[in-house]
Amino acid sequence: MRTKTDHRFIIDIDPDQVMEALLMVEQLPDWSPSHQDVRVATRDKMGRPKRAYVSATLMGRPDRQVVEYTCTENRVAWKVSESSAGAGGQGWFDLTETEDGGTEIWYHTELYLPIPAPGMLLKRTARREGEAAIENFIAFVESVTGVEGLGDIGEAEQAPYAEPTTGYEPTSYSQPLHYGGRLEPGFGTA
Repeated sequence: MRTKTDHRFIIDIDPDQVMEALLMVEQLPDWSPSHQDVRVATRDKMGRPKRAYVSATLMGRPDRQVVEYTCTENRVAWKVSESSAGAGGQGWFDLTETEDGGTEIWYHTELYLPIPAPGMLLKRTARREGEAAIENFIAFVESVTGVEGLGDIGEAEQAPYAEPTTGYEPTSYSQPLHYGGRLEPGFGTA
């Protein structure tokens, strides 16, 4: 069964800072309801992720994946190249700067599951997880950039930006919304 979802939203934070947060793929479990563990295996010459090992839960089923990343100046795209459950998928975050210095984000996902599931159920679950991921991602970006609250898009206040450290500790965002995800015991090697 296949499904596609698209979400567009605006965040009142500079696109460079949003991109930095997206490139912190090891922190994906902090804001994505379907991810439990992400480990970067290889990076490109600019330090951006190229290949990662992922432990995820799709429609209540655990899956171990190899994900290939392609990163450009304003896009982070991914594609599942291997899956223990036979799942597949791809997607991207496309960033565009707004007139007032904020970021418009286009979040696109395509998911293929080898299990028989009613299309309406799969689409609804994918949309719900996408909406939860967006809400959690906004809180995550605010926590790593030091910005609190979105407010109305208008006169943007310049937030001081500190480079992310390797020992990242989330500070002030709410816990991610999980839809039945479980960490698979014993997963710990890449």
